[in-house]
Amino acid sequence: MRRLIVMLVICVCALSFALAENAAPAPTPAPASQLPSMMELGGMLVLVNAQNRISKAHVPEDLVQPDVQTRKKSLESNILMREEAARALERLFEAALHEKGHTLYATSGYRAYGIQQILFNAKVEEVGSKEKASRRVAAPGTSEHQLGLAMDVQSPSQLNLNPKFGQTPEGIWVGENAHRFGFIVRYKTEWRSITGVSDEPWHIRYVGVAHATALYHLNIPLETYVAYAQHLPEYVLAKGNNFLLQGLVSQMIAGNTPEALSALALADGMGQEAAMRAASAPFLPEGTSYDQAVWYAYPTPRPTSAPRVDEDEETSLFQAEGG
Repeated sequence: MRRLIVMLVICVCALSFALAENAAPAPTPAPASQLPSMMELGGMLVLVNAQNRISKAHVPEDLVQPDVQTRKKSLESNILMREEAARALERLFEAALHEKGHTLYATSGYRAYGIQQILFNAKVEEVGSKEKASRRVAAPGTSEHQLGLAMDVQSPSQLNLNPKFGQTPEGIWVGENAHRFGFIVRYKTEWRSITGVSDEPWHIRYVGVAHATALYHLNIPLETYVAYAQHLPEYVLAKGNNFLLQGLVSQMIAGNTPEALSALALADGMGQEAAMRAASAPFLPEGTSYDQAVWYAYPTPRPTSAPRVDEDEETSLFQAEGG
């Protein structure tokens, strides 16, 4: 009997060991995120979606009212964005009107967590499930509108938030030109498996001119871009031109490690500008200089020479009398 019990114990141990060998390994806690500051909450590249939520307490500190048209006068005071995005939206609307005669309306900018909760609950009641509702209305804590960096836009011919906006002359122009002002069309049908959101040609998100232009030409969703761009040095994310960003991310998507990455990572202080200049060279189109690329992405007044000072004592208007 004793021998039988021993045999049973051995068999049980062996079976347990076998099960343990074939079972899925226990998950290992992921290391703390080391995202660049531009991708953290408050940064222009922060990623918010169903997997990256923000708290109900988050309210941007620099919300302002952009000077743009709305389809109802009563909406104006409720249209808010972060200041940098608001100023860029003004330039976008102005260009649409002056370049093509297109009128755009701002419909919904910053939305607090509580407002998003109300909108989401209403959509759930309409369609019958949270899963279906989330395709059209972001659940609270997962909406870019809470960042103050997103805006829903409409046109006189399409006063509803409808995919048909993308087929209007105004919607086509926005899709082809928003990047020039730092905005991306955030959700497209072909990206739904990644973003989890259906086609929304009316929803534009501010990320800055350099990143928006790189994203536009790469034709990838923000999720994919951030996954690769997070490996770039902080100063490249903050000051890199669109050709450099597009080129580096494109190489990483292709499975290659950019040759310039190590030099960029080692550059410090004054050497950073030289490193970006050298790294940009292979990606610049023929006829485009590095300085032109920088001026496009970060438009600032070009430096001018100092005013001429006439030091000839005989012609000076300010000679001291009796001097």
